[in-house]
Amino acid sequence: MKKILLIGQNGQVSTYLQGVLPADSLQVANREILDLSKVDQVQESLAALAPDLIINPAAYTAVDLAESETELAYAINRDAVAEIAQYAARHQVPLIHFSTDYVFPGDADKPYKETDVPGPTGVYGASKLAGEKAVLESGAPALILRTAWVYSNHGKNFYRTMLSLAESRDELSVVADQIGAPTYAGSIAEATKRLVDIILEQGGLRKEQSGIYHFTCAGQTSWCEFARAIFVENEVTNVTVNPIATADYPTPAKRPAFSVLDGNKLKSVFGIALPHWGTALAQCAAESKSL
Repeated sequence: MKKILLIGQNGQVSTYLQGVLPADSLQVANREILDLSKVDQVQESLAALAPDLIINPAAYTAVDLAESETELAYAINRDAVAEIAQYAARHQVPLIHFSTDYVFPGDADKPYKETDVPGPTGVYGASKLAGEKAVLESGAPALILRTAWVYSNHGKNFYRTMLSLAESRDELSVVADQIGAPTYAGSIAEATKRLVDIILEQGGLRKEQSGIYHFTCAGQTSWCEFARAIFVENEVTNVTVNPIATADYPTPAKRPAFSVLDGNKLKSVFGIALPHWGTALAQCAAESKSL
C-alpha cells in the first residue's frame, strides 16, 4: 500500500481531498505533525513519515496580511516548500504542490498559459512564485497546480461570506471589474484524485509530465456575477447585488484584474478538465443544502 501524505488538515482543498483519497493509505499532517513555519524541521518530519507521494495544498494565504508579514509568508510559501521539494527530489517521491493565479500581474486580455511570464504584484503572489521556482529547481518529480478563486462549504471564502451576509442584509456591493474562474474545492479534489491515480498506476511521475499546470474551473465571470449566481443557486431572493469598481474597495494588496487560466495543458497531458464554474457552483450549492 502506497503512503499518501497530505500536508495541512483544515484548508478547503485538504478538507475535500480527505473525502476522496483512500483513507487506508492517507496520512494527514496537521501543524503538530508538520509545521511549515518551522522550516528547519520540515525534512526531519518528512523522513519520519516516509511518504510515497506528497500533496501540499497548505500555504500562507492571507493576501493582505502578507504585505506586513512578509517573512512568515516567504518562510511557508518558499522556504518550507523548498525543503519539501528537496526531500521529494532526494527520494524520488512524486510531489503535487498547489500554487495560485496571483503569480501573474492580471493585466492580460486572454487566459494565461503556463508559458506566460509571471509578474506578481504583491507579497503573497511573489512568495508563491518563489515556491514554484524552488520546486522546479529541486529536480523533484513534481506537479505544480495553479488554481484561483477557490471556494467551498468549508473555511473562509467568498461563497460562504456571501451567504452569511445575505442573512442580515438585503443589498450588497461587489467588485465587478475583476475577472476570473471561481473554482470549487470539490472539483479540485476530484481532479487531484485522478492525478494521484494516474501517478500510482504508472509507478511514479514521468519526467515529461512534471511541471506547471493551470488547474481552475472552466469559463470566466466577475465577483459581482459570481455573487448573483451564488444567490440564484441557493434560492436566495432577498438580496440585491450592486456592481462596484476595484477602486471603490481598496485593499492593502493589489488584486489581479484578470485571473483566467488556460487549462488546455492539463487536458492534453493527463486527459483531465475541471468542470465549468457554473456546473461546479451547482454542485457546491447542492452540497450546501445537504449539510
